[in-house]
Amino acid sequence: MQKSIDERAKEVMHLSCFTGDITKSRIEHRIRLADFWKIYFGSRILEIGCGQGETTAALAYAVGENGFVYAVDLANENYGSPENLGTARERLMSSHFGDRINIDLGVNVLSPSFDFEPNSFGYVVLSHCLWYLSSQEELRDILFKVRKWAPRICIAEWDPRVTSYGQYHHFMAANIQAICESYHVPDHFNIKTMFYPHEIENALCSTGWDITAADSIDAYDVHDAMWEIDIVKDMFPQKISAVKDMPPKLKRLLLSQIYSLGEPEAAEPLSVYAVTAERIGEIFETV
Repeated sequence: MQKSIDERAKEVMHLSCFTGDITKSRIEHRIRLADFWKIYFGSRILEIGCGQGETTAALAYAVGENGFVYAVDLANENYGSPENLGTARERLMSSHFGDRINIDLGVNVLSPSFDFEPNSFGYVVLSHCLWYLSSQEELRDILFKVRKWAPRICIAEWDPRVTSYGQYHHFMAANIQAICESYHVPDHFNIKTMFYPHEIENALCSTGWDITAADSIDAYDVHDAMWEIDIVKDMFPQKISAVKDMPPKLKRLLLSQIYSLGEPEAAEPLSVYAVTAERIGEIFETV
């Protein structure tokens, strides 16, 4: 009988040296994703956009001692809070998972020098990193490039389709950031491009992938909504006011929306859109 989510999360926390109730809820969410993706024991995985490594740890647990997870992120070791990526990497690499993972930072997946032999991995995983991408075109380029490296791809990202009033505030905080990114608001933080499920599906289908499973997964115990709202309320009014090329009416609208976000603690996180897909046919060279 498979252990419960709670039991497995506690084991992952112990083996990866993560601590704290908030982190435990994030690990539990990643375990649910790994279950949905049907990650097989002994698999080799390329994880793109690993961040602080919650998904990396859940995947390392899922593949077991005979598996391997190669995790990369575009950001450098100083990025991230309260734990930066460099500190997270050192902790994970020195943990019980250290012999089945490798983590490289400052990696541009689309660089010509970043390459592997065909079928070097069983899966490519992109978990909660799509909104950090600069455009839909960048996502398509990544999906096309990784196609030869693995026969299966697994994706998870926040689902902008609001299903409850509490989720509306998470959506608005994300939407405000995405709009500000379009006007190059200085010192922008997390969200550059919001992807809706149909856009992810279209990107997969147009780059040689066949979707085998997709669902919207509840993320009720993850705290990202609170964090995004807190960032927007604390830092974006001043930044929006300082932007010169944004129309005044849009500035007033965004500032009014920020004012109406309410207390971060009262917000509910959006659901998460998760999808798996398999490579179609032979590896091809052009989209």
